[in-house]
Amino acid sequence: MTTFFTILLFIFAISLIILVLIQPDRSRGMSGALGTGASNTVFGVSPDGGPLVKITEVVAALFIVTALLLYIFS
Repeated sequence: MTTFFTILLFIFAISLIILVLIQPDRSRGMSGALGTGASNTVFGVSPDGGPLVKITEVVAALFIVTALLLYIFS
């Protein structure tokens, strides 16, 4: 049972790393540092980040649940 959760945890860890690395950069340069980052919402850019952010959140939650289950069963 612990072998299954270890393999699952490894798969979630690798996929979480890949998902974070393929996301576009969110930094807004100097305008973000000065607090004037409202231009993204004015010009129609969605502040939520899109579906890639949602997938990353789900994989991160699965990673945490798998790590807790591995701790409980070990």
